[in-house]
Amino acid sequence: MKLRNIFIAGMSAVALVGCSDYLEVDAPSKNQPQDVFTDARAMERALNGVYASMLSNNTFGDKLISTFCRNSDVDFVSNSSQYTTTNKYCRFDCDPSGSDLKSTWDALYHGIELCSLFIEGAEGSPSYDPERPDADIVQMIGEAKVARAMFYHELIWNFGDVPFSTKSSQTSETKVYPVTDRIQILDFLIKDIAATADGMKTPDKITEGVERISRLAAYAMISRLAMTAGGWYLAPDGDTYGKMVRTPNYLEYYTIAREYADKVIKDGTHKLSLPYYQVFYNECNNLVRNDDDVIFEIPFGKESTGNIGYIHGPKMDQYEGITPHPYGKASSSARLNAFYRFMFDSDDLRRDYVNQLFRYTSDGTDYSTKLENSYTVQNGKWSKLWVNGGLGEATEGNTGINYPYLRYADVLLMYAEADNEIEGAPRQEAIDAVAEVRKRAFKTTPEKIQDFAHGNYDDFKKAILDERKFEFAGENMRWRDLIRNNMYKEEIFWTFFRYYYKAEDMGNLPVVAYHDFEDENGYNNLPAVIVRVLDMPNTYNKSFIDKETGTVYAQEGDKILDTWQFPNDGMKICWTLNPYDREPTPSLKEWQTVFKDIPKEKWVQETVFDWSNDDGVKNEIRNSLLGYIYLDDSGLVKVVRNGVPEIVVEPEVGTPVENLPEVRYILPYPRDVIARSQGKYVNKYGYN
Repeated sequence: MKLRNIFIAGMSAVALVGCSDYLEVDAPSKNQPQDVFTDARAMERALNGVYASMLSNNTFGDKLISTFCRNSDVDFVSNSSQYTTTNKYCRFDCDPSGSDLKSTWDALYHGIELCSLFIEGAEGSPSYDPERPDADIVQMIGEAKVARAMFYHELIWNFGDVPFSTKSSQTSETKVYPVTDRIQILDFLIKDIAATADGMKTPDKITEGVERISRLAAYAMISRLAMTAGGWYLAPDGDTYGKMVRTPNYLEYYTIAREYADKVIKDGTHKLSLPYYQVFYNECNNLVRNDDDVIFEIPFGKESTGNIGYIHGPKMDQYEGITPHPYGKASSSARLNAFYRFMFDSDDLRRDYVNQLFRYTSDGTDYSTKLENSYTVQNGKWSKLWVNGGLGEATEGNTGINYPYLRYADVLLMYAEADNEIEGAPRQEAIDAVAEVRKRAFKTTPEKIQDFAHGNYDDFKKAILDERKFEFAGENMRWRDLIRNNMYKEEIFWTFFRYYYKAEDMGNLPVVAYHDFEDENGYNNLPAVIVRVLDMPNTYNKSFIDKETGTVYAQEGDKILDTWQFPNDGMKICWTLNPYDREPTPSLKEWQTVFKDIPKEKWVQETVFDWSNDDGVKNEIRNSLLGYIYLDDSGLVKVVRNGVPEIVVEPEVGTPVENLPEVRYILPYPRDVIARSQGKYVNKYGYN
């Protein structure tokens, strides 16, 4: 059931929000929170305002999972410009005047203001007795506390130490909140939620289920906050870009993370029973399951909020504002690293669903399919194409597709990672947690479920992070996972060299292959030419050819497509025969014999990794990580150390990478915020 009341949230916000020059909160009102909380109905409307603040495209509706998602070996946006900018956050290139900084900063603090106002109003309401608290009111207070933690968590990841207050602008003595150490903020948020979480309801006791924050979502959020508090982070260090540190009592936070993840696991409500693709396909079709992977999904409204499915999924072009099909336009701007798909095990059922290689073009009266062959790959987790019947030929964003903010798979892997940190080696419970995630990914090859290294601390940590890499594409996780484990600078270094060495094509790729697979031949079978079949009826994709015998089978029983089943029978597709292999298997001639009714002109060959020209390596390879590592005009690879470029020593097979500068992933405070603070806020990390 959709959280439909959320669309009156704007009215609720008007009743609550006070005037604040610092926060620049909209809709000023002189009403005090307790004045509007005289009955449960008013309290519920006000809580809708808290949820509404999550839906903005400046927060979870778009920017927090696209604009501010930093490049890595998973999520990646290419850029050709050789000039520094104000707002290319994904490549670590920005300054305090970037427009997105202020709009997202303001939106996050607007959400915090609404949460604090709600908590003050609920706890001060005549209906609330702290000695014998009403279960419904405790539930709503808990929801607001978790939501406030969500907003602060995003601020901390993006801006580091930030202005912090637990009071609303109506009760605070100052409108310029003091900048507070991030660990102190996280510690408060953990304790704040924990004080209420046990009194909250499980999803089966909430009408809207996982579209509202439950007790189990509160536990999962505590675990996430504690993982952040226990991990590494970039701290200010004089005039430099910062240094990586972790709090001395970090194991205390990992212990909290394990404890609360274990609470979710032992409760037994959530499972991983659905196929991987079904979790996201259900979200595209507003099918809410309260007992599976999703613990809390942000409830967007159809044709009113949320760009999920517009920024993800296969790209679709319009002609004069419409498409020749009922699905509308999709930008596909939230992308994946071009090498990501080659890192999957070939039997991993996540691979072919996540990595989508075709797009739709439009000439006004018809559409055709095309290979999406660029510097990145489309993320197919959510797509307007998965929406039964489509959203409409003139639609663009505001898809209304929900976003899974907290998932059970994340809880299992947080448990395993925290346990490994605490114990210094994997226990069986932690091994079982990772295996539970793999059980869904390798459903058709169960012999691979336990096929991961877990003999010691280092091997198991790598196995956990690899599993997270393949599980959470597009969910703004990978760069944070790498930072938490102090591995980001090395992975950005290798990400650059994957692209550069393939573009250069001078035999250097084995160096990267050894890093990725401990096998110099790991990238030997990359396709040089991809064979694609244009405008192929999707019904053909319900058949597959046995790799060993070359026999074509119809899908039946446990037989699964070699490439993932496109969930829409009404659209033609661009079928790629060798997305992972140098040559199609079986041969192109054998495919053409099987599908002899497809015209010969529909069988097309196209060069991939076309990343160089007569002028050398293309600019998208040179500059997509410009704020940290790039190829200059003279052909030298350089890294940026505290704002100064220096020449890189190129890697060798099996040689550890040493003495790399830190990645400045922390963003600057917006320039307007600095000005409004009247000197109380200053930017660090080398920002002017």
